[in-house]
Amino acid sequence: MSERNIVVAEAAGTWIEDRPVEIVERKGIGHPDSLCDGIAERISVEYTRWCQENLGAPLHHNFDKVQLVAGETHVDYGVGELLKPIRIQIAGRGTPTAPDGTKVPMDAIAINAAKAHIKETMKYLDPDVYCVIDCYAGHGSSELMHAVHEITANDTSFGAAHWPRSGLEHAVYETCQYINYELLKQFPIGEDVKVMGMRRGNEITLTCAVPFIAPQIKDSTEYIEVKGAVREAIQTYASNLDKRPIHIDVNTADEDGTSNVYLTLTGTSAEMGDDGSVGRGNRVTGVIAPFRAASLEAAAGKNPISHVGKLYNVLALLAAQDIVESVPDVREAQVYVLSQIGHPLDQPLIATATVTPRNGNLSENARTAVNAVIDRHLGDMIGLRKKLADMEVTLY
Repeated sequence: MSERNIVVAEAAGTWIEDRPVEIVERKGIGHPDSLCDGIAERISVEYTRWCQENLGAPLHHNFDKVQLVAGETHVDYGVGELLKPIRIQIAGRGTPTAPDGTKVPMDAIAINAAKAHIKETMKYLDPDVYCVIDCYAGHGSSELMHAVHEITANDTSFGAAHWPRSGLEHAVYETCQYINYELLKQFPIGEDVKVMGMRRGNEITLTCAVPFIAPQIKDSTEYIEVKGAVREAIQTYASNLDKRPIHIDVNTADEDGTSNVYLTLTGTSAEMGDDGSVGRGNRVTGVIAPFRAASLEAAAGKNPISHVGKLYNVLALLAAQDIVESVPDVREAQVYVLSQIGHPLDQPLIATATVTPRNGNLSENARTAVNAVIDRHLGDMIGLRKKLADMEVTLY
């Protein structure tokens, strides 16, 4: 094996925590974009599993073109009615017939996977009641199918990720997860949460969008009361995430005392006017951070065997985490990996890390250690594929 092209450099510029302003966003698991990401990735996982179990090997696919077309509902205090269902359209490419002639039930796999993801993710959104799901996935190109078979890069693209999260990124991510997985058990709220964080100097503001379940809120007085309790719960939780002052706002577009508030029937704005697409939401780091470098690739739904739009983004994140955990001199790492189509996945055109030392300049020992971490991750593409197949890595 030839030596890999790896470059390690000391980060230049102002460290993220020392910048005067920082902005970070996370879309919750019930946001239309997050639903599309989750559906796309679940389809990829189930398609790969079916191929492994029935054919003994994975087949080419890229189910990263899921589109959600919002439905229509009527909601008011104490009531909710579906007027027009949510439409989920699965596109992308797969292999409907294996090389030995075996027919792959691509449409059935895709639709069943979409329903399974929604049922496991959403408390109030029943896909059999509120959704119409269609699969339009076509046949993949022979050139890219060959790339999967040969286990080489199927595209010229790059992956990028950083670690650790900044204090604001951590607060935004954990607050959103808290609302999605803990507060939802305590209050009549849904999963279509969004947390937008802003740090100005040493003060943090988190603007939270939280959907309330209309049939469970009897009137505007109860809505104001429950929203206040939700805000207080978020305030208490978020205040323990960072030593800096944190201010919480919830549903700032509400016209309290009227029905013009964030009420839903199913817990997601997808029921009424908010469409969704794969790749428009959180990056593989779990947040949308405009002050950080990131790839615009949609990782979810791409095949885990050869698609660098998935593999290299995840590898960049895992390598950055490993660098920070295993190289004591490094405070922060940003990893970038660039492929060339048709070339071996473990031999990228370039893999590079920019690292922020904890004290002083980056030593040669630390530089060598960082290089070794990246080299080790590139040499374990099989392990990376298994992590993706087992859904051990969250992509959004």
